[in-house]
Amino acid sequence: MTVTELFKQIGITAIGKVSWGTTFNCSLPGIYIVSTSGDRNAELSGEPRFDEQAIQSWIDRLPDFTLDNKKPTVETLVQRLRSFWLPEENVLYIGQTGSALKKRVNAYYKTELGARKPHSGGQWLKTLRNIDELFVYYAPTDQPKENEAALLKYFYDSAGELPFANLEGPYGRKPHGLKNQRDSR
Repeated sequence: MTVTELFKQIGITAIGKVSWGTTFNCSLPGIYIVSTSGDRNAELSGEPRFDEQAIQSWIDRLPDFTLDNKKPTVETLVQRLRSFWLPEENVLYIGQTGSALKKRVNAYYKTELGARKPHSGGQWLKTLRNIDELFVYYAPTDQPKENEAALLKYFYDSAGELPFANLEGPYGRKPHGLKNQRDSR
């Protein structure tokens, strides 16, 4: 499915795009989609390339982090993350904010893997070795929560799964087996 197709589901055709890590200047609430493709009409993402060093740091950072009630290794964690990768999809994460898009996405960029703040949603993206090759598509909307829910439902109903880095959706949580994957509150 394409970024264009997703935004079309909620009646949005004016879409901004930046490379991952690039600040943009949208002070309105809205929706953002992280994709492997710089072409909003592309469909395939291919195979994931995981950053084993980042994953080891994630494991080391969190002493209570478990995978199926055991301390994960890089290998077991990569295997589990890979099981949620959708090679036929380029959309990796769908998010929303009721505040300024620029503030929320910039917080997303800054949040370290395993940190809870300032924005840890979709943190699985930070396990990817090619994160700097990703793109963030965004569009203002006055109904960001409702639009995000509609996009996640459409994606799930079409692909049979949530996007790679979304852990919750219209039908509940992903059965990922990870506990304490973020700093305690």
